Amino acid sequence: MFQCGCWLGIMMTFTIDKIMICLSVLCCMFKVSLSVRFKVFSTTSVVSTLGSDVVLPCRLTPEMNAEKMEIRWFKPMYQPYVHLYINGKDDYSIQMPQFTNRTELIKENITRGVFPLRIRNVTAQDSGQYYCFVESTEHHGRTTVLLNVTGSCNMKICTDPPSELKQVSHSLAQHPRKSPPGLSMKTRSHISAICAAICAAVLFVCICICLLLKIPVNGSSNPA
Repeated sequence: MFQCGCWLGIMMTFTIDKIMICLSVLCCMFKVSLSVRFKVFSTTSVVSTLGSDVVLPCRLTPEMNAEKMEIRWFKPMYQPYVHLYINGKDDYSIQMPQFTNRTELIKENITRGVFPLRIRNVTAQDSGQYYCFVESTEHHGRTTVLLNVTGSCNMKICTDPPSELKQVSHSLAQHPRKSPPGLSMKTRSHISAICAAICAAVLFVCICICLLLKIPVNGSSNPA
């Protein structure tokens, strides 16, 4: 009986240690996953007059450095872009012809996750829905802002009140209808990482159940 009690105590201690290690690993994986996620925000709409300059807001929350992220402004097709910022610089190689020499990504606060787009000499054709798509190596998201071009507004930039901020964001489970070029491989890697985490969690639960079921069986077989 003494030997059985010692063996049972060692088995339970070993089981608890394994459970604690598994919980620590899963907790670390969960924290890392949360640390790289972000949401993309903008105002609902912006109003501008013909021939003026307009700024379309876009920012990240929580606040984080976006210098190494890919930032794409487009309407409504992914290509050609209204403006593209990639690899730490602006890329005008596939820009929409109507926006040539008219766009500027304002980078004064890009290290804080703020990067609005300035459009100069606004035309009637510039009206419509704009998408701000942001992608890092671990996550991506987007938001929309509607530009209304008029000929009678006295202010160059008219925006909705702060209380009407539009919160539009997409997680990995909410992809755009048409994936932008170069996104598929990263999306696959994200899905693989999530599947691996789920498999690890399921395996951990199975191990715990097996160990808990095994302890009373061994303990009851010795008296017999």
